[in-house]
Amino acid sequence: MNKAKLVELAEEVLTNVDAKLETKLREELEKELCERLSRIFLHANYHLSYGHQKGNEGYKKSYDSVKPIIDEAIDKLLGETK
Repeated sequence: MNKAKLVELAEEVLTNVDAKLETKLREELEKELCERLSRIFLHANYHLSYGHQKGNEGYKKSYDSVKPIIDEAIDKLLGETK
C-alpha cells in the first residue's frame, strides 16, 4: 500500500471516528448543560423560598440570572390568558 492510499484510508477512518466522537461529545455536553441549568433554577427556587433566612444569601445570584427568563415566560403566559 503506498503512502497516498494509506493517508486516504486514515482520513476515511478518522472521519467516521470524528463523527461518532462529536455525537458522543454533544450528548455529554447536553446532559451536563441540563444538569447545570437545573441547578441554577433550583437555587433560584431556594432563594424565593428561603432567601430571607441567614445562610441562603448565595442563592440570590442564581435568582438574578434567571429572573429575566422567568419574567418573560410569565409575561407571555399572562398576555396569552388575558
